[in-house]
Formats: sequence, C-alpha cells, structure tokens
Amino acid sequence: MEETEMPTLHDEVIINGMRLRNRIVLPPLTTNYGSPEGLVTDDVIRFYNERARDIGLVIVEATSVRPDGRIVPGSLGLWNEGQVPGMARLCSSIRKSGAAAVVQINHAGARSFPSGGEMQGASPSGIALRPDVAPFPMSLQQINTMVSDFAAAAARAASAGFDGVEIHGAHFYLISQFLSPLTNQRDDLYGGDARKRATFAIDVVKATREKLGKDYPILFRLNAVEKVDGGQTAADALEISRILVHEGVDALDVSLIAQGSWQEENGRKFLVPTAAFPKEQPAGANIPFVAQIREATGLPVIGVGKLGIGGMAAKSVEGSLMDLVAIGRQMIADPEAAGKILAGKDNEIIPCEECMACFASIRKGPITCKVNRDLQGASPER
Repeated sequence: MEETEMPTLHDEVIINGMRLRNRIVLPPLTTNYGSPEGLVTDDVIRFYNERARDIGLVIVEATSVRPDGRIVPGSLGLWNEGQVPGMARLCSSIRKSGAAAVVQINHAGARSFPSGGEMQGASPSGIALRPDVAPFPMSLQQINTMVSDFAAAAARAASAGFDGVEIHGAHFYLISQFLSPLTNQRDDLYGGDARKRATFAIDVVKATREKLGKDYPILFRLNAVEKVDGGQTAADALEISRILVHEGVDALDVSLIAQGSWQEENGRKFLVPTAAFPKEQPAGANIPFVAQIREATGLPVIGVGKLGIGGMAAKSVEGSLMDLVAIGRQMIADPEAAGKILAGKDNEIIPCEECMACFASIRKGPITCKVNRDLQGASPER
C-alpha cells in the first residue's frame, strides 16, 4: 500500500482553481476602518498589508451588500460601483504579498448598525438582536431583492479582482438568522426544518453562482453549532453543509456561536450572541465539529477557535481534522504570528491575552488591541 504523506501547514491548497501557498487563513476581522461611505481607507490597506505577508488566504472582513446592512459604521461596502476601485486597491495589495484574496459579503439584518434604510432590521421573523434596531419579518419581495443584492455585490468583488467571495452565513447576521431555528420561525417556504431554513442561503448561493460562473470560487461561512437554547444544532449544520455542497459551494468556513444570552433594555428583549471563545474555553474546542463537517461533505474546510497557540494549527491539519486553519485574534495581537508558526517559532509569538478589547472597541470606533501597540487607540485616517 502506498504511503500518504502527512499534511502540513506548508502545503499548497487549490480551491476551484484558487491557489493558496499554505494552509493558514486570516479570517474576516471587522476593523471599523472603512469610511462612512463604505470605502477602503489607508488604514484598511495597512491593516491587511501587515498581516498578509505569510498567509495563504486572506478573507477580507464582512463587506455589506447594502448600506443598511453594515455591522459597524466603518464597515466596507460593495453596494455600488464607486466602492470597486478602493476594493481593487485592497485586493491588489493583498495579492502582492503572495496571499490569495477573498472578500466576505454580508448583510447584518437585525444586527445592523442603526443607520436607516429600507432593510435595516430585516430578519426572517422579527427577533431582536440589538436594542436600538427594530427587526421586521421580510416579505417575499424583500427576500428576492436581498438575494439580488448579494449577487450584485459578488459580481463587484470579482470585478475588483478578488480570487473568490465568501457568503457570510454565520454569527446571527441575516443569512444565519434564516438558518437558525431560534431566529427563524416562519411558516412559509423559508421556514421549518433545517432544509427549509436553508432556502434563503441556497437562493443566495445560486444567484451568486449564476453571476460568477462555475469556475469562480465561492466559500460559505456557517455556524457548526449555536450554544444558546433553541439554536442551530450540530446535526442541523451537517444537513445544511451537505445541501451547500450540492448547490456548488467550493469550501466551508466553519465557525460557531460560543455563547449567547438574552438581555433587556428599554423594555425590549434581544439576543446577544458571540463567536469568540471565552477565556476559560480550551484551544481547539470547535475542532470536532469542523472534522465532522469535513468528513460529511468532502469539501475543503476552514476551522477557527484559538488555533494560533500551543501548536494547535499544525496539529489540526496534520491530523486531517481540517484543511485550512484560521487565526484571528492572535493575528490582531501579533501580525507576524503566521510567519512564526510556519517557521516553528511559536514561542516567539506575542500572545493574545483574550481580553476581548478588540471586540469591545469596534462598537465605538476602530479596532484596538491591548498588547499590540499599533492598535491602541490612535486615531486612524478615515
């Protein structure tokens, strides 16, 4: 029997023609560095340049398909043609570093920053996800409009030169709200069991594929599990993953909801979910879910969850538990972490302290980091 070489972080990976020089991924990290018009700024370019040097794949942060679907006021946008030149500049700067460049497209739905607009608060069933946005159940016409908006944004991403797009179906943003039984209580074709709740996601994938053609890489990010009462289960995620394979998705980016709670403000009850593992959660806690989805689908799978410490990145791929390793918070704290991991110098990494300052800061302004002196509250060029 011919021996198969053990996979390593240094391996080249190809996803529908997109060539990655290694298995390390910079996941989509919201920076709030974009302009109020959703345009790329010099600070956006600088943030990615500093982190793309040794990365195989850079996934640019959640970029809104509509102005009323931004996560933060400085979210990037691909809702009009005027945003394409800046995105082309960003894409070019990432690719010059040797990394492949993918952009994540998103609408935040009921988690949208309150900036007004017809689809602010759009949701499957009107479940609140922040105290200052009134959610509403989308009509079939509004759903169709949103599907078209996703496809149009994907086409703009391709025209900007990106190697692929990632459709954001995780973290209780709009598509995730449709996928989760907790936030989708519809009784029409867009609600019901896991397969029916995936209808909106399927519509977006199909419309995007129609715009981009069969040879353009489409990734999809989903929750492997939602650790909140009534949330999407691991079994749901497996079924949805198989459906996405059938619909032509080229790779899956597997995240999760690590915890969530219901809060109340001004008489309004709303869900507060987070994808970030709490400090006491061990590294790699999401690996078993990622491995299950990999085995069930046969697609290249990206995993995330404190994989930038303790040799977890190498262990994850060497054990064939995932194909690509996403390193997020550790790359915020130390932009050279990927290079140090690849060089076997994990002991030289400036460790993330898991203080969550990065998550807290983007609600108020640009991203900050307690241990990275370059991200400690300096006013960026906006």
